Amino acid sequence: MKRLDRMRRTGRSEPDDRVLAHSSRGADRGAARGFRCGGVVVRGIGVLVLAALFELASSGVASAAAGPPERIDPAASCVNSDCHASTVAGAVLHWPKLAEPKQCQRCHEVDGDQHEFESDDSVEACLGCHEELAAKMGKAQIRHEAAEDGCLDCHDPHGGETKAMLVDVKEDDLRPLCFTCHDEDILQQEFEHGPAAGGECNMCHDLHASDLSNLLIAEGMKLCGDCHEEVAEAIAESEHVHDPAEDDCTDCHNPHSGPAPNMLRAEGRKLCDECHDDIVSIAEDSAVDHAPATTEDECVTCHSPHAGNSAPNLRKPQRELCLGCHDRRVKSGRETLQDIEAWLRENDVWHKPVIEDDCSGCHNPHGSEHFRLLKEPFPARFYTSFEVGKYALCFSCHEKTVVTTKKTRSLTGFRNGDVNMHFLHVNREKRGRSCRACHEMHASEQPLHISERVPYGRWMMPINYDKSETGGSCRPGCHDLKGYDRETPIKNAEKKKE
Repeated sequence: MKRLDRMRRTGRSEPDDRVLAHSSRGADRGAARGFRCGGVVVRGIGVLVLAALFELASSGVASAAAGPPERIDPAASCVNSDCHASTVAGAVLHWPKLAEPKQCQRCHEVDGDQHEFESDDSVEACLGCHEELAAKMGKAQIRHEAAEDGCLDCHDPHGGETKAMLVDVKEDDLRPLCFTCHDEDILQQEFEHGPAAGGECNMCHDLHASDLSNLLIAEGMKLCGDCHEEVAEAIAESEHVHDPAEDDCTDCHNPHSGPAPNMLRAEGRKLCDECHDDIVSIAEDSAVDHAPATTEDECVTCHSPHAGNSAPNLRKPQRELCLGCHDRRVKSGRETLQDIEAWLRENDVWHKPVIEDDCSGCHNPHGSEHFRLLKEPFPARFYTSFEVGKYALCFSCHEKTVVTTKKTRSLTGFRNGDVNMHFLHVNREKRGRSCRACHEMHASEQPLHISERVPYGRWMMPINYDKSETGGSCRPGCHDLKGYDRETPIKNAEKKKE
């Protein structure tokens, strides 16, 4: 029946042999009488085909009562109100003079004045006129299967509602045509791509032939960037580009429809997990989690999915990015973290990682097994027994010999003669002072990040440090005034405050 439908659209008066064969059941009942079609008496046609032909006759395509003429005037037009009128009914004709005399012979071979003709439906016949398309298909590595099988699977040979005379297509919506072969489930997910949802398949695909897979007209950002100009510009202007954004947008986006906004193939970190499973595992399984990595916008809170000028595709330089949240006191478990932005603004002696815009030098932004998201172990308390491993974070930059060497003249300026005061404070089996007992981690108003006050439980204990040319002194809450001098050692009293 599909062929009969095409006859109805194209104005053909003679059914295809395959239709006759398909409809042979019941032919015995009509074999004796026969039916004249195209000047030929066709016998053995079943009831279904007869019904279809009579339906065509009643629609004005041909007059069954009078029957088609046995002879025609080759110099006259085949199209009039009684014959083949539907061939010129479309808004667009195959060529403007289709209804004029001798125009049908451009595709149909007529036998003299007999109302009989042969049609060449082959692709080669069409490409004989469409030379530019013929050259393109001849060079292309991939050809649309429908274009190889026969042009009439997609095009009406006489006319239609669109410029290309596509079958069943009105305006720009190609879905009724394309979905006769392609699975319409590609548009069943919640978020649809605009061109696909509107049936404008040719916005991305060449309908005849291409050198690219899936008959794409271009690949990667060369294709998507034609519409998504702001993304293309960001990629062109950025120093760091996400590999999928540079190579193949469809690694992350479904080009037709997807389960997540922007046609993403998965939502949030579930999508990123396809490539960055190690990082997602850290974010999900760490003892200390970083809320932005697992809540709200998740990964794209900090990272641009396409490109950026700060590695790895950060939306802003690290310090600026982190201070976007840490510009206020932040609740973290039982603690309330300080306002780092204000602290840096008020203290101009910054720790080197802060100066170098490298918060991740000390912190893991995704998650950690150590408090404050630190990358390596560091004592969380004021007092602790000494073990090298406890200070792995500090020793990733600073030499551990600063703490493990009892006497020195060169390792540190914090010495009383040759007595290493770092060793004296830190390297103890009991009640060793951690680095935070004297130093600020982010910034200070004093050299070497010496703190003015340090947290001792709920008490912000004063250090009262004074620097001299060859040493210095301090009078914290934990002991009386004591000093050190690198050239002339000072003898300090041993008595401590109670």
